[in-house]
Amino acid sequence: MSRIEAAWDDLCAELGESVSVFASFAWYETWWRHFSAGAALNIIAMWEADRLVGIAPLMLRKATVHGLPVTAVTFIENRQAYHNDFLVLPAVREQFLREMLHSLFREASRWDVIVLRNLPDYSANLGALSRILAESGRNWRQNPTWYDSPYLVPSGSWEEYLAGLSTRTRKSLRNIRNNMHKAGEVAVRNIRTWEKFLAVRDDVFDVAKQSWAEKAGDSLASPVNEVFFNDLAQRAAEKGWLSLWTLELNGKIIAIEFHLRAFAKEHAMRGHYLPEFAALSPGTYLEMQILKHVFEEAEKVRIYDFCGSFESYKRKWTDSYVPHFDLSVFGDRAYGHCVAFHETIVVPSLIRAFPKGFWNSKFFKLCGINTNRMGS
Repeated sequence: MSRIEAAWDDLCAELGESVSVFASFAWYETWWRHFSAGAALNIIAMWEADRLVGIAPLMLRKATVHGLPVTAVTFIENRQAYHNDFLVLPAVREQFLREMLHSLFREASRWDVIVLRNLPDYSANLGALSRILAESGRNWRQNPTWYDSPYLVPSGSWEEYLAGLSTRTRKSLRNIRNNMHKAGEVAVRNIRTWEKFLAVRDDVFDVAKQSWAEKAGDSLASPVNEVFFNDLAQRAAEKGWLSLWTLELNGKIIAIEFHLRAFAKEHAMRGHYLPEFAALSPGTYLEMQILKHVFEEAEKVRIYDFCGSFESYKRKWTDSYVPHFDLSVFGDRAYGHCVAFHETIVVPSLIRAFPKGFWNSKFFKLCGINTNRMGS
């Protein structure tokens, strides 16, 4: 193990449950091998003697900001990670963030904008960084993202949790459970090792390839995703973080969920089911069984993270969510000012002037313009 990997793991261990698997060295190293595509690492670390006390997992990459080409400093991410943050001990947080910004500003000729995506609102780093930027006089902004990451704290028993759901939801879940068991022999498995993953890998990716998410190009088995998640499963299994769930009906896998479990959190990253079994609601049945298991292991899983946005199907399980924010800092050069004007004046004006449906036009996508948040 390299010195930085060992120190990174030690820092995560010291921070404990305040961090997530998406901040680990293993996650970033696996991500980098598959998605870096010409980006340059720009990691900023703070050491006290041989002890790593703070790290900013950043990279320098070419990107577009609502159609404008830019050179950007960003987290090491491409929205595969659902939460991004700095790793820093509380005692040195202020010093680390100030020195990190000073380092970036000292090399401002290399970038047009800093874009830090998906910082959770509970992050002490977000609050401190916003305060430092407000004092700096720099041109910056903070915007909410579409990641209203829903979560559940498994306290009490599974029966008590069910009793707290609406009568309509409980009835629906009972019907789904009864119909599934009428259809045949049912088995739910939680796969935690690489050897067991290999035994079902082909079936798991086959389910993903037939799912609705595959049509959108973002299933577990989409060309770029398949090799990433395969390698991620191996690395996660080595760390004891893999948590793959499968639902079998009469010996056939009909639904899967790919999770990572680390730092007392279970992150539900991807879920797929075979369309031919849609009438049985296999996704809901599997989710119900996973949550039941999580309640039974509440001492190991403090937070169940549904990941991503707060789609309607997740609302049956929880009302709690974590807002996330994007933080942008614009460069001092002429083009940086142009990007700032575009983002703070032009884009908000267009959002106000046109209906949300306008931004779904294929024309913008063909032009490479990211319209995901234009109508929000």
